[in-house]
Amino acid sequence: MFPTLIRIGEFRLATYGVLVAAGYFAAILWLSRRRERMGLSEKDFWGVVYAVFFGAILGGKLLYWLVEWQAIADGTLRPLRDFRYGFVFFGGFLGSFLAGWGYRRRHPFDFWRVADHFAAALPVGHAIGRLGCFMAGCCAGKPTSLPWGVRFNHPESLVDPGLAGMALHPTQLYEAAADALIAVFLMAMLRARPKGSASGKVLAAYAGLYGGARFGIEFLRGDDRGGSLLGLSVSQWIGLGCAAAGAVFWLRGRKGDS
Repeated sequence: MFPTLIRIGEFRLATYGVLVAAGYFAAILWLSRRRERMGLSEKDFWGVVYAVFFGAILGGKLLYWLVEWQAIADGTLRPLRDFRYGFVFFGGFLGSFLAGWGYRRRHPFDFWRVADHFAAALPVGHAIGRLGCFMAGCCAGKPTSLPWGVRFNHPESLVDPGLAGMALHPTQLYEAAADALIAVFLMAMLRARPKGSASGKVLAAYAGLYGGARFGIEFLRGDDRGGSLLGLSVSQWIGLGCAAAGAVFWLRGRKGDS
């Protein structure tokens, strides 16, 4: 663990925040080099980026509050005071999709072509961000006897107190690796896609692949999952929904924008 990158007096720069920001930067840098392929003007490119960014923040926070409603009800979690803590990725994914769609309604462009590129960039940023989770000790796994089990002993660790000092599955690294592989695959899809072919399939592939990967990794998570239904966490149900939606979209295909 390396939760604090820089500390000067009372000032503390968290490694988690730096890596999340680095993830956003890497994804945006990759997208900026493909702006013309997406058919976006400079103005619309940054408009979509800002819309997606704020949609992700709002969606991730709203779903986190929904999942942790009991902690809010009993006063353990105070939404405004603790605003910078706690986001649910799937909420951010949905929020960014809706925000991008909303921007498109006011600034017409080929939504599905742009969505395909953003879908390929997303796992790049997510992979880097998950390294930040690892540095902070959040999103940790269950105890394991495997030789690569990780112990979070740092006093600033965000790991659940009951798991501190135990060898745990490094689920953050599992997910980072899955995201990296998904990114490579989706970028290859974009390169191989014939000119004028149906749009939206890269986004569908992302939903299916990430939904499936997240469903499996969730079995190894050891932190609070916000309750369960039929033995599956909220994120597992959402992952299944994403995988199913991606499969349906893929099979139906898209023929241009709508």
